[in-house]
Amino acid sequence: MVLEDAAPGAAAAHAAGMRCIALPYVAAQADAPEFATAGLLLRGGQEEFTAQAAYDWLCRTV
Repeated sequence: MVLEDAAPGAAAAHAAGMRCIALPYVAAQADAPEFATAGLLLRGGQEEFTAQAAYDWLCRTV
């Protein structure tokens, strides 16, 4: 699993077949098409991230 704050990193995680949680560093970048490949996109970035949300998402996707 990858936690990624940059659009190219989210695209690289997808290309590598890894599950990705995207936490855009700049909220305006959340609409970048590369972030659409993430399994979970938290548009609010790090402020929106919680360990519980990540765990819940992982449990739903296993």
